[in-house]
Amino acid sequence: MAKLEDFDRRKSIHIKLFADTHAQFRVELVKRKLSMQEVLEDYAQSIVTGNGHMLRRLDRLVERKRSNEVKRLSSADANSLFDIIEDNFEMDDE
Repeated sequence: MAKLEDFDRRKSIHIKLFADTHAQFRVELVKRKLSMQEVLEDYAQSIVTGNGHMLRRLDRLVERKRSNEVKRLSSADANSLFDIIEDNFEMDDE
């Protein structure tokens, strides 16, 4: 019988990057023989363990987002939200 430690206890995430960002990010990772999963896991661990540099980057991102320097929603995200709202209104009408 398998022990609990034997199970892969990971959560999957789904993100969208601009095509150019994705391509350039991938190139830099391939040069270093790293996977996106390895890099994102390392970044996430740095944040949750309180790495000052990473937390300051998050704070700068918050400020950029507040000043509208960061695009808040892609058109695909906005369309998905509109679809959800529209579906909910249709269900209310029934």
